[in-house]
Amino acid sequence: MDDLLTTRQVLEILKVDRITIYRMLQDGRLKGVKIGQQWRFPLQEVERLLGAVVPQPEPSQPETRTSFPTHCVQTIQDLFSEVGQVSGLVLDLDGEPLTEVSHPCRFCQIIRQNPAGQQTCLASWKEFARQSASGSRYFTCHAGLQYISAPILDAGKPVGYFLAGGFYWQKPDAQEETMRIQSLAGAFLLPVETLQHAANTVPVIAAEQQSRVETWPAAAARAVQSILNERIMFMTRLQQIANLTQIH
Repeated sequence: MDDLLTTRQVLEILKVDRITIYRMLQDGRLKGVKIGQQWRFPLQEVERLLGAVVPQPEPSQPETRTSFPTHCVQTIQDLFSEVGQVSGLVLDLDGEPLTEVSHPCRFCQIIRQNPAGQQTCLASWKEFARQSASGSRYFTCHAGLQYISAPILDAGKPVGYFLAGGFYWQKPDAQEETMRIQSLAGAFLLPVETLQHAANTVPVIAAEQQSRVETWPAAAARAVQSILNERIMFMTRLQQIANLTQIH
């Protein structure tokens, strides 16, 4: 069996960003296998792609604020989700995921295991980003779960959104939930009983906790912003050192 590479390893080999990897998956240029919520790529497949694709990096140019420190942000997002016990995700301005979903609820995991369900979730994220650009913060996804977003700013300009959710603000009406689950099960060819059982595990935010939960995405977004600010300062210092070494 071929060695399997992680998404991060493929990013480093091909010198492209995560969004490009997802697009290559969608259009068939890159083959991969999803294990749980993580993508893995055969080494032979990446080597084949290297023979056909010549990346266009610009190593001589200093990094700009458009480069996104996914690894560091993923760590913050994972910690946020672990403490808050709700899912976390960072989207770019177009609604494309920049990170892997942290702490996904079982209900969402089951839906996204179906290709059509995955595409529908991606469509929801794009809609969240569109509404966030207009100032909205609260959303309901196609599956009926609630989310909150907060903009991530870099030099005062939005570069993405921190999304938290996969919960209910209040327990849904039993009859309405049953009808919704039956509709989802039919649309994505899922067992109704399995989906119903998973729906019972979706977190319900207690009334006394709601005001605190509403502040979490903004706090997480500020943490990401601090990383962006520190990173550009670090890269500027490196460039200054590189310039000094070129003096003869």
